[in-house]
Amino acid sequence: MTRAPRTPLWQRAVILLSGTVVGLIIVLGLQWGRPILIPIAMAIMLTFLLNPVVLALQKRGLGRVSSVMIAVTTAGIVIMGLSWMVTRQVGGMLAELPQNTANIRSKVKTLRQLGSGTMMVQFERMFDEISQEFQAPTTENTTAQTGETTDDSQSPVAATPSTPRTDATPWLSLTGYLGSALEVLTTLAFSLVLLVFFLMGREDLRDRLVRLAGKARLAVTSKAIEDITRRISHYIVMVAVVNGGFGIVLSCGLFVLQVPYALLWGFVAAGLRFLPYIGPWIGALFPILMCLATSVGWWQPILVFGFVMALELICNNVVEPLVFRHSTGVSPTALFISAAFWLFLWGPIGLVLSAPFAVCLVVVGKNVPQLGFLHLLMGDVPALRADVGLYQRLLLADQHGANSLVVHRSKHSPDEFYDEMLIPALNYAKRDVQRDNLTAEEQDRVILGMRAALDHAEGQRPADEPSAVIRDEADSSHAGDSVTLMKPVKILGCPAADETDRLGLQMLQQLLNPTRWEFEITAVETLTSELMDRIIQERPQIVCIASLPPSGMAHARYLCKRLRNAVPEVQIIVGRWGLLRNIKVERDRLEQAGANFMTTTLLETRQLLESRYPLLTTELQPQRA
Repeated sequence: MTRAPRTPLWQRAVILLSGTVVGLIIVLGLQWGRPILIPIAMAIMLTFLLNPVVLALQKRGLGRVSSVMIAVTTAGIVIMGLSWMVTRQVGGMLAELPQNTANIRSKVKTLRQLGSGTMMVQFERMFDEISQEFQAPTTENTTAQTGETTDDSQSPVAATPSTPRTDATPWLSLTGYLGSALEVLTTLAFSLVLLVFFLMGREDLRDRLVRLAGKARLAVTSKAIEDITRRISHYIVMVAVVNGGFGIVLSCGLFVLQVPYALLWGFVAAGLRFLPYIGPWIGALFPILMCLATSVGWWQPILVFGFVMALELICNNVVEPLVFRHSTGVSPTALFISAAFWLFLWGPIGLVLSAPFAVCLVVVGKNVPQLGFLHLLMGDVPALRADVGLYQRLLLADQHGANSLVVHRSKHSPDEFYDEMLIPALNYAKRDVQRDNLTAEEQDRVILGMRAALDHAEGQRPADEPSAVIRDEADSSHAGDSVTLMKPVKILGCPAADETDRLGLQMLQQLLNPTRWEFEITAVETLTSELMDRIIQERPQIVCIASLPPSGMAHARYLCKRLRNAVPEVQIIVGRWGLLRNIKVERDRLEQAGANFMTTTLLETRQLLESRYPLLTTELQPQRA
């Protein structure tokens, strides 16, 4: 088998440099193209949000144009109404804040009176020093502007007041306000116009994307695009419903508790909930701080705090699991990085759109093979399979992580986790030893770590809970006393090459019922002549040779030949546990060397032994009670 030629180092360097340059160009383009890209992004998100509404209206008999216009008009009215409400309440709040200075001072005074001691004195001194630092520059600036001085010897000419200038600040503020409002209105209008075109030409846009992929992949691309659209649309709709419902309930509760500007705080909390994990708690701080600033006593802030905390807990632990039923598919780290990235580029709008953008990238990476790295980097699925993760932790001497993986997997699949997790990890170790990627010391570390993980998993099992093997075999004990009182069948386990093979035999020993099988394992250092003498002397019914791939085949065939010549009547089972390729070829070679059976999994070996157990016990005399 010829190995694929490796890419030269200079070519990989060129590819890496090209990717870095392209990434920088994309980031700069996103920054410079904000006036155009933000409306497009908002229109795309609104398209995913309103597309189910348009389809529902079409199913009720309305035309495409009518459905789109109704959906877009409703969305425009809601957006404009929310913008007007937020603007009005923000202006009123800013105007009333100076009137709440007395309440704030009263609460600070109360807090000072609650504590007395060194700590409170130090805090008070710290606040006084900070206040003086803030007041000093103000006094100096006022003196410089008015021309006042404390020097009595100043000349009269210097004390002459300067001619007052006409202040143009109100006109500048009005111009800036009108410019900002016009920019926001233009962005919203542009987004709504694009939204109409996107909803009207949804099928045309999909067909063009399919055409770009080529006619040969028509079916695959069409299904992938439809799946991407459905998943993203479902996520955005559910997030909008949950966040919007949270904002409405919060506003109603704050209105009942007589918190000023309850609609504003509900809108802010709903918007910040698009930022996972920390956004809801940031949004909860605003109404609590508002209560502290406006209320006379302490009961209203305490009630608001309890209401907000209860609402958050209900939404996080009851509503969201019922609505989503599974995670967003994005890792928490990727969500925080996405939030920071889009906040830096596009400000608050980017912060709101960061989570939907991350979900879109993960879904696209999951469905488009060329973009699979996005799903790998941003997805919440484990990057490594369980067997690879176990081998990595054993190699790095992370015993705690290895124990956690083994215990978790053994609880979910107690019969299969040997073949699905432990045996593949040993196969990786043998492969790396064969390729000189693993030293003898590192191999010993893996073996010792595997034994410790197995012992830990066995220790975590409840004392009153029997193993799955014993539990499955317990039912057969009612077949008759002649079976339950039979002598155990003796099995001699022989590792073919090293401690890895011996560890595989120990796993098989754990899978077998000790009341039926007397399983003994020889040492790795046992010579072949010593092994032959022991087998001739003890006469076991079965000899099980463990030879984990990819190495050990030659030694296993040699043992089979020697055993067949020395003890023709013994049954020989060769365990090539973890073998995935050339199974038939290796089975034929081992049978030619004298083996009766070859198995590729521990579970298959156990089932083979159980199937032959009645035949093996017919030659044994039952023990009378």
